[in-house]
This record gives sequence, C-alpha cells and structure tokens, in this order.
Amino acid sequence: MRIHTCPTLAWMVFLVFCASAFAATPSLKDAYKADFLIGSALGSPSSYTPAELKLITTQFDAATPEVCMKPRPIHPQEDVWRFRQADEYVDFCQKHNIAAFGHTLVWHEDCPDWLFKDGDKPASRDLVLKRLKNHITTILHRYKGRIHGWDVVNEAISDNPKEFFRQTKWLKSIGDDYVLQAFRFAQEADPAMPLQYNDYNIESEPKRSKVIKLIRELQQNGIHVAAVGIQGHWSLDHVPYADIDAAIDAFSKLGVKVMITELDLDVLPRKRSGADVASRERESRNVQPAPCPPEVLRRQAEQYGRLFALFLKHRDVITRVTFWGIDDAHTWLNGWPYPRYNHPLLFDREGKPKPAFYSVIDAAHTPQRVGVFLPP
Repeated sequence: MRIHTCPTLAWMVFLVFCASAFAATPSLKDAYKADFLIGSALGSPSSYTPAELKLITTQFDAATPEVCMKPRPIHPQEDVWRFRQADEYVDFCQKHNIAAFGHTLVWHEDCPDWLFKDGDKPASRDLVLKRLKNHITTILHRYKGRIHGWDVVNEAISDNPKEFFRQTKWLKSIGDDYVLQAFRFAQEADPAMPLQYNDYNIESEPKRSKVIKLIRELQQNGIHVAAVGIQGHWSLDHVPYADIDAAIDAFSKLGVKVMITELDLDVLPRKRSGADVASRERESRNVQPAPCPPEVLRRQAEQYGRLFALFLKHRDVITRVTFWGIDDAHTWLNGWPYPRYNHPLLFDREGKPKPAFYSVIDAAHTPQRVGVFLPP
C-alpha cells in the first residue's frame, strides 16, 4: 500500500521537531568551554530562587562574591570575623563545580575604620601592616585549596592623571608600598594561589600605563602576579574596543593573563537630567519598571557579540569573563549612580535570554571567529 504524505503535515512535523530540538536554552559555559571560564557575580546562594539557582548552575562555571568577602563584611572588627556567607559561597561553588574566585582582600571602600585607628589616634604604619597581614593570612588560610584566584588589591590606581595611587587610608597609613605589601602577604600565606590586580578603566590611558608600571614593580620585587582584571563596566555605544584590544596585548607582554571581571553593558544615561533632581530616597521609592526598547536590545546584542569576538581573538591570554550579576534583576546598575531600572546583562528580570545572550552564543559558534575583530 502506498502512503501519500501531506506536505503541510510534513512541514508541521518538521517545525515540531525543530521546536523540541531547540527548546532548551544553550549554555554559555558549554559554548566557551574550550576558550575561557564564564562567570557571574553572586550574592548569598540562599537568597536566590530555585529558578535563579538553575540559571547560575547551568550557565556559569566561575563565580565572584559581590560583597561577602570584602573587608568590612568579613572582618568588621579586629576580633570579629563573619565567615558564614563566604563559607556558603565557597561551599555552593564546590558543590556545583563552579570555580570560586575571591574578591577582594584590599579595597578603599567597604573597609572598616578600625584598621587605621589606635584608640583615638591614627594607627602607626607598623600596626596597620600587622593588621593587614593578619587579615590576608587568616582569609587565605581558611579557603586554601578552595579558591581559584584572589583579587588581592582592587582599584588602587588613581583616576587623576597627575597621581599614581588613589588617595586612600591604605596609602596614607602605610605609604606607596602598601600594594606591594598586600601582595607579599598573600604570596607568603599561600604561595600556590594565583594573585590578581583588579581595576576599572585600565584598558584606556592613562590608567593602563600606570597598571603596567605597577605590575612590573611587583614582579621586580619577587611577586608572581597571575592576572590583571579589567572590570568591563562599559556603556552602550561607548565600548572602547580598540583600547581593550591594545590593553590585552600590553598586559600579556608582562607575562600575565587577563580576566574580564565585572562585565556589564549599561543602556541608560549615567547623568541625571533636569527632571531627575529629586532626592535619592524619593527616587528609590518611585523607580518605575520600563521595558527596554527593541532597538536598544538590538544594539546591545551587536555590541556584546563584538566584545566576545574580541575576547575570542585573545583566548590564549584571557582565562575568564565574568558578568557582574546573573540577570537584570541582580545588577548594581539598578542603583548606581542613582536608582534606575536598567537592562545591562544577558538575561532579563525573569531570567529569560535576551538578544544579547544569543549574540554571545553565536560568537562562540562562528567558524571564522579567529581574528574577526578589527578596531575601527
């Protein structure tokens, strides 16, 4: 008996097959497993919903703690340590085969004042150094063998072209060698630990040259710097592709790896308009949900795709690309520099992939991806 197939029915069967084949969202970590780790900044794992936890474990194979390992949260007083959230973060990463990175041992923000005081007077250099060594040694010993790399010092370089280091309590209390001392204490505490320097805008001059000088000085003093972290807090239509390309080349010539450590692509203005002069408190109560226009999503997708083409060009140097948040509901850019309803990441507030996600996936699967980036 001869069976006659209906073309319409055959087409419908084909569509059903395609829908089932592509129903599952592809995985970022799988797409880039041969190139570099794909990470996310995490809050406390217990604060996430089951759907958010699934997003984290299926998409990312690296993580950075947003807050819990910074100096003030983990060491609020000289004899007080709060390890609960940091322990939870490390345990979660180990359970789900996620490479846990440490962030950060030394920073000028989120840093308790007791470190720099001796009663009612400023602490001496020797006392601050003693406290710094204890702080770093205690943390590195606690998580030895469970952390894949530490941001030893964060954002030490000044934005002022006439200054080298940012004017901080660390600099004023210890002196120009405080970064060297921090790296030395970390290296002594765990000689096998990969040590990183992390900062923003260091892809561009004049900060790039300052970081190159800093890394050379550390190396000349016997410090093995494993990687430089370029934060990557960029804005839509203003991504400095050529600077990023040049910076990766420049840092690699120092014999260090490069990590993109805090990636997001801000789609909103960072300056208040005349209509946004209301107080921060009132603004925070009245931030209204606003969908991202399709044209903005399109441009964001194109620019994320171009970024990852650039990262792939340097995959022999780049070891990790970490987004600063898991989705648009978990981004610091909803509150900085003032309360906003932002859309800077690859997943929307419901954890659904945005056009930018598919652009990044597509970049990984482009056969001619080697050398596709050409600075304008």
